[in-house]
Amino acid sequence: MSMSYSLRNTLLLAVTLFIMLGTGFTWLWFGSWQELGELEKSNDVQRAQLAGLTAEVTRFSEVYEQNETLTHRIDNYPKTLFPSHRLPHLYDYLRLADRGSVFLNYTFTDSTAQGSHGRMRFNVDGVSDYRQLRDFIFTVEHSSPAVRITDLQVRPTSNQNNLHEVGFRMNLVAYYNRGGRNVIPTYAEQVRGELPHNPFFPLIHGVAPNANNMIEPERSRLQAISGDAIFLYDQGNQLRRLVLRERVHLGYLESVSAERREATFLLNKGGIIERVTLRISQ
Repeated sequence: MSMSYSLRNTLLLAVTLFIMLGTGFTWLWFGSWQELGELEKSNDVQRAQLAGLTAEVTRFSEVYEQNETLTHRIDNYPKTLFPSHRLPHLYDYLRLADRGSVFLNYTFTDSTAQGSHGRMRFNVDGVSDYRQLRDFIFTVEHSSPAVRITDLQVRPTSNQNNLHEVGFRMNLVAYYNRGGRNVIPTYAEQVRGELPHNPFFPLIHGVAPNANNMIEPERSRLQAISGDAIFLYDQGNQLRRLVLRERVHLGYLESVSAERREATFLLNKGGIIERVTLRISQ
């Protein structure tokens, strides 16, 4: 039985189409797809390199900004001599450097002539907030007069009202002009430091007494809960009302649960953090 002309043409077209599809698939598989895979791997490597370069640029930018800051300080804080060894110059300088934020005791030691210049030695001691003392030291180091700190002692104090307070004592040397030449006026431009941490801050310290008769949760009895407010009898057996986050002695009311009929307080006992939960008695 002979095959019809139309069927033969249809089969030829189907075979031709199959061959084209196979050829195209083979070309894609062994050509473009592999090439795309290699390109994707190359892109991953380039992205990793770009991330490394971006991090490097960030670090460079930070170092550049620090260098610009230090260069500005060096260019704008040239060291000069005090015009003479008269003590008012020294007093005025300390007053400007301090700005009234540090409690200073000032003691002049002596003055020594050294050719065309001289050297004055003096001591400064007192108590101060650590950050204010740090700023005072930065100011002394970066202001125009040639003043050098030769010795520095810092110690924590026992002031429970300000745990950032420190006691200090420093010995300084200031240089003054003896050659008769003119010197530019001295100044003390305050420089703020960028190190907020106080290494002398006591992690464990004493507990301040309850001078204001605040509620002491551990000596109180929970009576009722209404929304975010609670009612309790305090250490003096007085009925008191508290709302969420309100202060108590050594802490505050942290959470309230009407369903569990309880209130939780967060207390800081001299650096030791504790939670105290009061419940309504059945």
